[in-house]
Amino acid sequence: MQRPLALHLAVALLALLWAGLIGGVVLVWEGGTAPFEIFAGVFWSAVWCFWLARVWLGGPMAIGLMRKALFGICPLLILGSGLAIGMSDGRVYPSQLAGIAAAVCGVAGGLLLCRGDVRRWSSSAVAPRVLHQPADGTAFDLRGVALRQQRGLFGCLMMVVAVVVLIVVGLIGAALPDDRGTDAPDYVAFMVGVVLVVIIAVAGYIRINVQAKALGVLVVSSRGVNDHPWSRLRSVALTYVGEATVVDGVRRYPQARLDLSLYDEPEEQRLALPNEAHLHGSIAAALAARSPEGVFLGWVQRADRPRSVR
Repeated sequence: MQRPLALHLAVALLALLWAGLIGGVVLVWEGGTAPFEIFAGVFWSAVWCFWLARVWLGGPMAIGLMRKALFGICPLLILGSGLAIGMSDGRVYPSQLAGIAAAVCGVAGGLLLCRGDVRRWSSSAVAPRVLHQPADGTAFDLRGVALRQQRGLFGCLMMVVAVVVLIVVGLIGAALPDDRGTDAPDYVAFMVGVVLVVIIAVAGYIRINVQAKALGVLVVSSRGVNDHPWSRLRSVALTYVGEATVVDGVRRYPQARLDLSLYDEPEEQRLALPNEAHLHGSIAAALAARSPEGVFLGWVQRADRPRSVR
């Protein structure tokens, strides 16, 4: 589905919104610019650009949050500018005009993002990929399951890390005298903390995508497992470490993996599995139904310690 024209216009208006806000701040700025203020401007500009990029790519959460932010902040900005003009006896300053123009762009962009064609395109842009299911078996999207799990867990972890950074910066600020300047350690700590959080977030998401991509797709059919025909497989086992737990009536196995023993290769081939109970049950059922008699060994507890599996 082609990206709608309304989205092109909305992104352009939102870019003008940020340019207008920055221009308004520059017009009313007085005195020298401190390093912390420069850092704050660059940081929030980067956040806005990233947000716009997610809107452009069709992220439903990014578009939804953008609509709420625009309809919540832009009317207040227009109202505040109008009150400021009234309090100055009708005198209009360039910064006030820039603020009103930016807010109008924001409201117009929000209305465009509410259009039905934008909503439909966003839904189609992020629709999960549909695996081609073989006629004689089942294909399991291990990558998709791993991404859903690890991104959610990592997002929660990053929220905790961000809160810890803010607490540390607050403690540093509370321990400093009231007459501290802009070069005080709490400002430096905040800048360093934000940079570290961003680096950790980017590196973490890259690592999650690389690990999930390595899992790929598992195909179990009457012909074999992935590219291995049943005639080459001496045994197939689902192995795990520790004790299995029951989740929603289904057993979940820690450190689960698929071990393939082939007649023509001395070493086993191993495929790590996402930690998802229903997926474990579905894979076990597919192997039991498709494998020749005596080849599938079921779930086998490993004696080795938990470790990363290649």
